[in-house]
Amino acid sequence: MRRLLNLIYGFILVFLTGGTLVFTLFVTPTLFISLGKEMAGEVVGILFPPYFHLLFIFTLVALALQAGLYALRPDSAKRSLIAWIVLSVGTGYLALSLGPRAMASRAAWLSHQGDLSLKAAFDSLHQQSVLINGFILAGYLALTLFLLTDSHTNPTGTPQDRQHSETPNLA
Repeated sequence: MRRLLNLIYGFILVFLTGGTLVFTLFVTPTLFISLGKEMAGEVVGILFPPYFHLLFIFTLVALALQAGLYALRPDSAKRSLIAWIVLSVGTGYLALSLGPRAMASRAAWLSHQGDLSLKAAFDSLHQQSVLINGFILAGYLALTLFLLTDSHTNPTGTPQDRQHSETPNLA
């Protein structure tokens, strides 16, 4: 059971980390370079709300999996469990609060483009969104590092002795 949970957990973590890296560092900048600020803003405005919801849903699934792994072996997963709780709050805030407020603020500004206070309000919400998204990306990268550096266990759940798994010393 633990092995299956680890497999699904690893897949979701790689999906979230890779997807966030690609979307944040490649897709969004490419849209702004290729389409220009106005058109790219429209496209990103369409893509980001479902993106934030997808992050939130998969982060909750990963949190549930990590909680299951923690229940099976509490000594190995505490820091990851805490990280997933923090990331769930961050992605939930983006998906359910900040994202919708930013979209409403953008719509208000676009309908009254002369109003600089509406633009300033949108810019502030957008900046918060960028910062939180960067924090979430850093969290996914940290969790990936945790996964890669976590001591491996054999199918019985006990830590493997690394000396016996390496090439024997012939000296």
